[in-house]
Amino acid sequence: MRRPALPLPRLGPWLLALWLAWAAPLAAQEPYFTQEGLNEGLDPVAESLDRDTPLATVEAFQALTRLGRYAEAAHLLNLAGLPPERQAEEGARRAELLAIVLERKVVMPWSQLTDRPDGWISGSADDNRTGRVRRSILIDTLELDRHRVPIRLNRVKPGEEASPVWLFSQQTVGNIPLLYELYGPTEIEQALPDWAKQRSHFGMYVWELLFIPLLLVLVGCVAPLVYWAFRWLARRERPDWLVVVARGFKWPATILTAALLVNFATSNVLVVTGMIDAVLSPLVLVAYVFAATMALVLVTDQLLDRISNNNPNELADPENAHLRSMATTIAAARKTIIVIAVLAAAGLVLTSIDTMHTFGFSLLASAGAVTIVLGFAAREVLGNILASVQIALNRSARIGDQLWFEGHFCTVERIHFTYVQLMIWNSNRLIVPVSYFVKDAFQNWSLEEHQQVRPIRMTLAPSARVDRMRERFAELLSREDPDQVGPMARAKVHVVGQDAFGVEVRFEVPTTNPATFWEIECRLREGLHAAARDLQEEEGRAYLPSPPADRPEG
Repeated sequence: MRRPALPLPRLGPWLLALWLAWAAPLAAQEPYFTQEGLNEGLDPVAESLDRDTPLATVEAFQALTRLGRYAEAAHLLNLAGLPPERQAEEGARRAELLAIVLERKVVMPWSQLTDRPDGWISGSADDNRTGRVRRSILIDTLELDRHRVPIRLNRVKPGEEASPVWLFSQQTVGNIPLLYELYGPTEIEQALPDWAKQRSHFGMYVWELLFIPLLLVLVGCVAPLVYWAFRWLARRERPDWLVVVARGFKWPATILTAALLVNFATSNVLVVTGMIDAVLSPLVLVAYVFAATMALVLVTDQLLDRISNNNPNELADPENAHLRSMATTIAAARKTIIVIAVLAAAGLVLTSIDTMHTFGFSLLASAGAVTIVLGFAAREVLGNILASVQIALNRSARIGDQLWFEGHFCTVERIHFTYVQLMIWNSNRLIVPVSYFVKDAFQNWSLEEHQQVRPIRMTLAPSARVDRMRERFAELLSREDPDQVGPMARAKVHVVGQDAFGVEVRFEVPTTNPATFWEIECRLREGLHAAARDLQEEEGRAYLPSPPADRPEG
């Protein structure tokens, strides 16, 4: 008997419900803001004034304010926050103040101001600002009382029958007096002669063409004085904390002084216009973060140098294995602090520069493609930096370790970000990329135990008595420092080969210190050679092989 088919779920109502849940918020949001009336205290708006699109509103505002027609420009502001009896006078005043603020602090984002009433803009599908109707457009944000306030255009519909228009938002109009007080012309600028207030090249004032070079000269004079002052403090011997601070803050204080001087001069002495400020503000912020990061890294570096022994000769002593580990751990901590500080500083700069519509941010953002190219080109450097941290953590080569590296007896002197500095026995330095110590093999004679067995190979005559040479070898070992040679149980003498010319004997020398075994090996080789001559004279038998006789010609 066939089982009845299960009823399929009815998907239609569910899909309709999901679509309504998604579309309801969009339908609920009108493409404009509504309010009862609009600027009732102003004279009737001229029919020629175009406020239908964002672009038309901004162009009309700039054109009217340049001509000094601030009463007409007031129609481009939403004065709903003012009583009707004050709107005529106060509206014209705020239009004038806003024009000055926009001129001095804002680079107008013309690409966002479309010539469509609905604010629709075209662009990449990845940009979440495209492909939808807008009723509010952010022009810029400015710092005010330790927080940032927006300058916006809003699409407002006054009443039921009137058409929507684009105006500077009510909140923006309310902040105009405070923004002007902060960014408007200073008393010094107002006292300048009229010729200095005239426009010149690139839309700059004449006084800016004179002020910026003078400011750079002033910074170039003051910053070196700060550097030399900290350098003088760093040369003092007491107190220690002052020396650490002076050495660590020498460059950060110089950079910070230059940034503070530029920021104060361009914000309080003479307020520069928007195009210059859009470039200076990001640079000043980067200088602040860079100085703070450098101060943290350099002061930490000075403190770590105080508590760490960086003398490779002392660290190479077998008794100082714990000091080698400590020095390497401190080196790893130093690198970790530097990497974290740099990443944190970069993140802080990227999150703090809230100037998405300014020329300054465009300069920073345009570096994105360059960053990709540089990152690909610098992959070897980045790989060495990661390898440096890896070596410091796994301690395959510690500061003070003694290595046999490509035919050289070396001591690890420094582990830098991209290379390891090795000191060869003759005091020359060998610079090796850090990545070599991660992917290639090398001999580390200080990694675990320092004890080694060094072979001395000698060829004796076939008639030589090896047992007598073994006795002389033991006698020579007994004369050496027991702290440098031992344990004696590992001292062996083996015959490892023979041929028609003689017997090859290996004398095995146990040593405890890689730093001294070479001298001991050379001294014992000389002693064994002398012992072979003495035994040859005493016993009348050959101990050293004779040179081969020349064959007669023919």
